[in-house]
Formats: sequence, C-alpha cells, structure tokens
Amino acid sequence: MKLYQRIFIFLIFALSISLIKGQEDDFSVQGVVQNHAKKGLNGVNIFVENTKIKAETDQNGNFKISYKKGEATLVFSLDGYKKLRKKMNFGSEGSPVSIQLVEDQAAVEEVIVHGKGKVKALQDGAFTVNAIDVAKLANTTADLNQVLNRTTGIKVRQQGGVGSDYNFSINGMSGKAVKFFIDGVPLEMLGKGVDMSTLPVNMADRVEIYKGVVPIHLSTDAMGGAVNIITPGSSKNYLDASISVGSFNTQRINLNGQFKDDKTGLILRINSFYNHSDNNYLMKDMKIWNGAKNEYELRNVKRFNDRYQSVFGMAEIGLENKSWADSFFVGMSQSVFDKQIQTGSNQEVVYGGVKQSGEAHNYFMKYKKTNLFNDRLDVNVYAGFSKSVQKATDTLMRKYSWDGTFELSATSEKGGRSIIMQHEDRLYSQVGATYRIVDHHKLIFNYVLDYIKNTTFNQLEEQKDDVFPAKMTKQILSMAYQQDFFNKHWTNVFFGKYYRVGLQKIVFDPVTRTDNPAKDEFSNWGYGFATTVKIMRGLGIKGSFERSYRLVEPQEIFGDGVAVTSNMNLKPETSNNVNVGFYYDHHWGQHAFRIEGAGYIRDTKDFIYTVPNLYNSTFKYENLSNIFTRGLEGEVSYQYKRLLNVLMNVSYNKAYDNTKFANNSEDVVSATYKKDVPNQPWLFGNLNVNIGKDDWLQKDSRVELYYGLQTTEWFYKNWKSYGNPGNIPFIPRQTLHNVGMSYSMKNGRYNLAFDVTNLSDALAYDNFRLQKQGRAFYVKFRYLFK
Repeated sequence: MKLYQRIFIFLIFALSISLIKGQEDDFSVQGVVQNHAKKGLNGVNIFVENTKIKAETDQNGNFKISYKKGEATLVFSLDGYKKLRKKMNFGSEGSPVSIQLVEDQAAVEEVIVHGKGKVKALQDGAFTVNAIDVAKLANTTADLNQVLNRTTGIKVRQQGGVGSDYNFSINGMSGKAVKFFIDGVPLEMLGKGVDMSTLPVNMADRVEIYKGVVPIHLSTDAMGGAVNIITPGSSKNYLDASISVGSFNTQRINLNGQFKDDKTGLILRINSFYNHSDNNYLMKDMKIWNGAKNEYELRNVKRFNDRYQSVFGMAEIGLENKSWADSFFVGMSQSVFDKQIQTGSNQEVVYGGVKQSGEAHNYFMKYKKTNLFNDRLDVNVYAGFSKSVQKATDTLMRKYSWDGTFELSATSEKGGRSIIMQHEDRLYSQVGATYRIVDHHKLIFNYVLDYIKNTTFNQLEEQKDDVFPAKMTKQILSMAYQQDFFNKHWTNVFFGKYYRVGLQKIVFDPVTRTDNPAKDEFSNWGYGFATTVKIMRGLGIKGSFERSYRLVEPQEIFGDGVAVTSNMNLKPETSNNVNVGFYYDHHWGQHAFRIEGAGYIRDTKDFIYTVPNLYNSTFKYENLSNIFTRGLEGEVSYQYKRLLNVLMNVSYNKAYDNTKFANNSEDVVSATYKKDVPNQPWLFGNLNVNIGKDDWLQKDSRVELYYGLQTTEWFYKNWKSYGNPGNIPFIPRQTLHNVGMSYSMKNGRYNLAFDVTNLSDALAYDNFRLQKQGRAFYVKFRYLFK
C-alpha cells in the first residue's frame, strides 16, 4: 500500500472518531414506515419540523431519529406518497412506532421521473456500481447479457448464439475475475444450464453491477467486479408468464409466480424457463473447397451443429414476518442442458459431432432476521448443496467442412476420441451479520465456506471409481466498518478480507512419468475502503481502493472437457484496484438529467487470461506476470415524463503487459512489454432511446418504441509484437443497430413485443474474431397478474 493511501485512511479514521459523539443526541424515537400492504418503505425522508434534524429509513423501513427532550412534530415524506406529519414525544421510553404512508396517485407520474428508489440509492452510494431496473425491461425479448451489454463499462462477447460461451468484462477485467450471483448466492450453484445468456429478464427485479471493489455482503474473491441479480421480493401473489419465438428456431418460455396462503402464512415461489435455438445463422465468406475447380472459394453457409436447449425449474416454500424470522425458505432447483459445439476458438476448425450435455440439482435454505439485540443486529444465513454431471462427447472420426461435408480421419474431431464425464459436488454456505454500534456506525461480518469435489474422466478409458477426485475448499472471511455522517452526506466503508483456499489435485511427475495426488494451499489478507461525499443536492463524488485476490476456479484448472483444457499450475491473481467518480442529477419540472463519470486503475499480478490452443481449437487459462489497466467511462441520461428516455455511454479501457523481463530473467526484455493485451476492446459505447405513450390506442395501455446503437472500435486479435506489423490479425470496427416495439394492455397485464437485432445485418465479430448472428427477428407475449 502506498504512503498516500495510508495517510488518507488514517485521516478518515481520525476524523470519523471525532465525529461519532457529534452524531449522537440524548433522546430518540424509532419505528418503521410501511405502505398499505405492511411492507417497509426504503428511503423515506424524516425530519423534525422547523429544524435541520433528518433521518432516512433503511431497506426494511426502519428508522431512528434523535432530538432534544420534549414533544416535536416529525414529517415523513417519500415521492409517490402523501406527506405525513405526526407529533412524537422524545424522552419517553415508548415502544417503536408504526407509520403507514398513503399512496398519492396524482404524483405517480412525477415519481417515475424523480423517484429515489433502490437503483438510484445504489448509484449514489460509496461503491462504483451500475444499478439497472430490469423490471422496466421485462417486455423485451432480450436476455440479461444483452441488457447489461448496453450499460457503461460492460462488454459481453458471446462466441455464438443462444447458450454459447461468453466473455463478460467489467472495466477490462473479465473471465473468472467477475463473479455472478443471484440474490447473493453464486449463480454456478444452479448448474451450467443457467447463466446470464439463458436467464430471462422476467426473473430479475434489478441487477447490481459492482466495479473493481465489491461490498462484503457478497463475500467473494471477485477481483474485477460482481453482478448480483435481485429477484422480485414482493409478498403479494403474482403470476408472470411469457413466450418468445424468433429467428433460427429460437423459443424462450418463462413462468414465475408466487402464492401466499393467508391462513397459514406459507409462501410458495416458482421460477422456471425453457430455452431452445438451432443457432443455424449464416456464416459469411467461409472457405469451402471446390473439387471441380480444385481450389477454395468463399461462400455463405449456415451453422449446422449448434443446437442448444435448456430447462430450469426452482421451487421454494417458506414464511415471512414471524417473530423468529423475517424470512425463512427452503427450496430446490433442477437444470438440464444439451448443446452442440460448432467451433472452438478458431472458426477455421469446424465440428460436426462434438456435443455437451448435463444436469444439476440444488437444495438450499435461506434465513433472515433483523433487529435482534435491541434492534442492533441483523443476521442472514444461506446453506446449499448442488450435484451436477456434465458429459462432453467427441467420438466421430471425421474432419468437417463448413458446408457440412466431411472426410474420414485417423483421429476424432478434437484430436482424441473421448466421452469426458465431469461429476461435481458443491457445498456452499454463507453467514452474514450487521451490528449497529451507535447511530450512523455499524459493523458488517460475512463468512463463506465453498467446498467443491470434481471428478473428471474419459468414459471410454476409465471408470469414476478409478479416478482420484480433485477437491477445492475456499474460505473467505470479510469484515467492514461503515460510518454515515451529516444525514448520509458522507459515507465511509473500511473493510478487510481473509482468503484461504486448499486444493487437492493430480500432478504429473516428469521423473516417474506418472500422475500423483498433491496438495496446495494459499492464504492472504485483502483490504480496502470506499467513500462518497454528497457535496450538494444531486452532486456527489466517490472513491474506493482495494487490495484483492482472485482464487483459481475449477474450470480453469480442471478444464471443461470441451472448449477449455486443464492447467494444474495456475496461480491466484492479486490486484490493487483504484476507482474515482462523480455523479450529478438535476430535475426541473418533469425533466430529469443525470451524468456520471469514473476513472479506474487495475494493477494486477499473475493475471489469468485465456489463450487459444492452435492445434485443437480449444482454450487454456494461463498466468501473465503483470498487467496494468487504466480506463475512463461516462454516462449521460435524460428523461421527460414517461414519454422520452435517452441514455448514452462511452467506455475507454487500455490494458498492457507490464512484465519487463521474460521468464524471470534480468536481461531479456519481454517481447510483449508495454504492448496492449490482445483480444480486448479498448473503446466502445451505446446509445439507447425509448419513446412511450400511455392511453394512446386505448385506456390503460402503453406503446413503447426502442432504438439501440452499439459501437466497438477495432482491436487486435493477437499480440502486436508477434508477426509482421502490417499483417497482425485484428477485429474491425463494428456498429450494430437494434430496434423494438412493445404494446401493453390492461395496465400491463397483457404485453406484446417485437424486436429486431442487428437491423443492418452487419458482419459482427466477438472473441478471437468468431462470427455472431446477423439480422434476427423476435416476438414475445407476456401475461402478468398481480
């Protein structure tokens, strides 16, 4: 840690301690603010009339406000609700008060423009975060990857169509440096058939994207950031069903719902989806052998071995708002997927019979209780067990061409005839606690135990019982201290994380030329802080720093049997992450304007990145000694009533190899020193425009039109230092246009949407210049009852 960072942290600590007493008064009133459904309201402004004493409710509607002894009038206000004044007696030892606010229907339209919900509260917080209200996009045909790919600093590069592997990048950090969660639980617990490219938008209420520094309630070794999908938490009965069909025989079906029995209080929740696509889109200008002419020619051909389908179902049952628990649920899920593999990292190599399938079972328990020990302690517990099996088949002794023809071969398509089986058992548990020391000061704890047993073998040559399973045990202990000053106009979070991982694996001994079991361990401390200052109404600055570690993942060291080969020598990454930013929003009348900007630095050691294997078109994860990344990003948005919404963002990201000497020598300068890391976009941006009109064609209806522009500047495919400078492969500049239209009836009960992606049918590339689909059409019908 540099000297200026130590001084900065010391000054904040010293000033924080001096201000603690200034934040306390002798007498207080506490309670909860709820709506008509008895659900706590977050972000309610509370102030003592004719004073500057203020407070705000937390996410559960709880509040506490201090003032001098005597009677005073409290004013409760929240956009969308009628203002309430209530006299309170400060100094008497009364029970917590319960306040109910009444919705103000006349202000609903104003709320949509000016409302400070959870999304805006996160954006204004200490961490660098994109918060997306996905519920507003539930009628689109897009998946979550497509939605997030429009946001600032995010780049999603998919290798093909529906269900294909993808690279998700946050501020230039990608791969396993970015972690994915659903309600704070690793998404991998649900199985390989459930990921950001297959999850329907209807399953999410909002998505939180943390950049660089991740809050400890996720308690992860994410070094580049984290994506947390928040599902609807309403206690009301509802049913959300949709079906989408489109190009390439694409079908998506989604069914979510909740039922509460008023007599017993039992709540049943169901989430399910089905995805299918032939992914037989056109590949342009592919080399095809013409026997008659005895030469190769360029032709447009359809993909023929890329079908994908997956099914997912999850059910949970539990109780809410009991004396012993705010919520307690038990549940289970099952996922099944089946996918054909058309190509690997190099589209010059094409497969005709390689495929992968699998299934996963997950069982879990969730428990949450707030306001224990004199309303000071909140506890959150999760425990889950998953069991999955994956099968990768490569048995055809053929060599295919892009036109579907093939020649007999002495080896299989990937070079070694195999049916690779992967059996994985995973136990994941997490315990979180928040303790409020005094007003505006709290401690946060989180502990994660993640145990994985992986057994991988070739079914044609081995049996499961004859294979030594690889085992990985991760433990992450996180602690944080948060302080809020001046009615949350200045917030600081200081945190530390202890990482420990134990690995049992098979290592090849070059002397005996045998595979032998071996153990490996790693442990270290990470630390950091995040701060935000609200300078004035609508204007704030924020900054954060973290010394973080990213532990190796099972797929990186064990491989997946299809596209990723194993690397048992992979080491954990470590990085110093710095983020600075600002935001400013302004409202006038029914207009709303917001601008955000941020800069970041990532100084990473033992950087883990993907490298293509040139001989068999697979990938492999390797370490680079040192990678230095720096970048800037900005976003501007404008909204007028519910009529017009415009959002524009741009991201600049430069990552270069900062390893001067190759192979630990002291005099041989690396050929890639100070050269840009290949296969990473360095400049990209988005423009999204929505136009909507209520009650245009009929009462209680809404029409919306959407236009999206995505542009990515050219970038190198390989290292700039290798090969002829004038002949280095690169991915050219890309500009894609998307349009859509939706029509809602009966206040959103019946919804119809039509979308066109890549309207101009432009040639689109992704990782290692793999072609993506061209123009595509999709239609979606959605029924929502609540």
